[in-house]
Amino acid sequence: MKLEAGSTILFQGDSITDAGRRDAADGLGSGYVPMIRAIIAAKGKAHKFNIVNRGIGGDRTVELLARWQEDCIDIKPDLLSIMIGVNDVWRLRGEWNGQKFVSFEEFCANYRKLLELSAAAGIKRIALMSPSAIDDNKEPETAFHLDQRADFVKSIAKEFKAVYVPIREAQKRAMSLYPEVKWTSDGCHPSAAGHALFAQTWIDALEL
Repeated sequence: MKLEAGSTILFQGDSITDAGRRDAADGLGSGYVPMIRAIIAAKGKAHKFNIVNRGIGGDRTVELLARWQEDCIDIKPDLLSIMIGVNDVWRLRGEWNGQKFVSFEEFCANYRKLLELSAAAGIKRIALMSPSAIDDNKEPETAFHLDQRADFVKSIAKEFKAVYVPIREAQKRAMSLYPEVKWTSDGCHPSAAGHALFAQTWIDALEL
C-alpha cells in the first residue's frame, strides 16, 4: 500500500492496541503500534506519517462504535487499522464493568456499522486485524468464537476492499511452531514477542 507524505495512520482497538498509550509520552504505548512505527522508521519512512493510537482497554465492538465519531471520523485518517473482538468473547466468563458477552450476530452488525460509517466519511484505506487469543487458544469454547469472528473479519475485509491482517492465524501458527516462546503475558495480552509478531504481520500485509 502506498501512502503520501503527511498521511495519518490511525490504530483502533482494545487493550492490545492501547498497551498503555495514555500514559506514554508519545501517545503510542508499548505494544505493536510503536513497533510498527519503529519498523517504518528503520526503512527511513517514519517522518512521512502521523501515527495515532486510540485503542482503549476493555473495549468491545459496542464501545468502539459508541466513540467512533470522536475517535475515528473526526481524526480523518488516511489509513485506518482496526483490531477488536477479544473482549466481545471474553465476557462469556462473566460481566466486567457491566459489559456482557456480545453474540456473533451483534458483533457482525457492530463491525459492519463501523465500516459503513468510515466509508461514508470518505475513509478509503482500511486494515482489519483478526482477533487474537484467549487462554493461548487452549480453551475450546472461546477459541471457537474467536475463529468464527476472524472468519467474519476476513470476509468483510474483502467486501469493503480492505486489507486483511491475519493476526489470529499468525499467532496460532507461531504458538504451534515455537511453543517454547512466551507469546502472551496472561493468555491474552501479547508479550513483547507477541506484539512483535503482530507488528510484522501488519507490515507484511500492508506491504509498507
